Amino acid sequence: MNNRICGSYIPANGINGESLAKIDFNKITHVFLAFSTLKADESGMFVPAVNGAMINAVELIKNAIAESKAQTKVLISIGGAGASGFCEASRTERGRTAFAEKCRQFIDEYRLDGIDMDWEFPGLAHEGVSACESCVTDFILLLRAIRSAIGDKLLTAAVGSDHWNRVDNSALNELLDLVNVMTYDMNNTSHSAFSLTAAAMNGWLTHGIDREKLVLGVPFYARCTNEKYEWTGYDRLMKLVADKNARLLSTDDQDYIIIGEDKLSIDTPESIKKKSAFIKENGFAGIFNWQELSDYNGELRNAMYEYIFKA
Repeated sequence: MNNRICGSYIPANGINGESLAKIDFNKITHVFLAFSTLKADESGMFVPAVNGAMINAVELIKNAIAESKAQTKVLISIGGAGASGFCEASRTERGRTAFAEKCRQFIDEYRLDGIDMDWEFPGLAHEGVSACESCVTDFILLLRAIRSAIGDKLLTAAVGSDHWNRVDNSALNELLDLVNVMTYDMNNTSHSAFSLTAAAMNGWLTHGIDREKLVLGVPFYARCTNEKYEWTGYDRLMKLVADKNARLLSTDDQDYIIIGEDKLSIDTPESIKKKSAFIKENGFAGIFNWQELSDYNGELRNAMYEYIFKA
């Protein structure tokens, strides 16, 4: 195995014996365990928090990795879409220190390889999430505090596909080991199209992130203009295809599941093959998914691994 990344976001609340048995950790280099949310501590500082599902998932995954003799690294992801508290956590030095110390505590207590930051859109307020003008600079200060606290442990971040102009990318490049580009949800008609994916990866590259740190994201779910099918997992869709209640349509730019008159944009083993070739041709770090538990008989995971490492 070379140094390429073949990562996976795994929701902690979906981990149990049955789901764990379906995951081949020898085909995953990095697990990003999602999500730790932010809560106010006894002093009023917003810091990362883990619940029982997260603690249980860490232990189950680490045990499974050990049993399979895999070399998979495990990181806890903090935040996620719609996560609140980052603006409040990062605006003061005291708050940033408390946040960073909690990250160090997680690493020590749960024997982690690092921290993944999922403050995906610093400075952008949306429903339930506050933001202020200083968020884009406070984000860098927060990352710097975390880096100081965790030393040489991994520090990674998930970033919006086209948000390379929002923060100081030279600082991101200095502080982060990996930059996971969310090359999905780019629209709801062709949300992970190859053309859009390539543009996003090249956008981050030309705006100051080393190619060896850029990781391309693939979705294990669909987007559709019909809300009935929005966010449907690949596993459910392929069962419909197997039962002849849907069909797969492949194009050069975006694959689709067709259900009646509806087109659901989706990634498939074939689109992953094309994206993996693009990664290798351009020297990018690798590939990751959101999220592992939506796979169908392991075929997307297998495609990621085979095309990144063996093809």
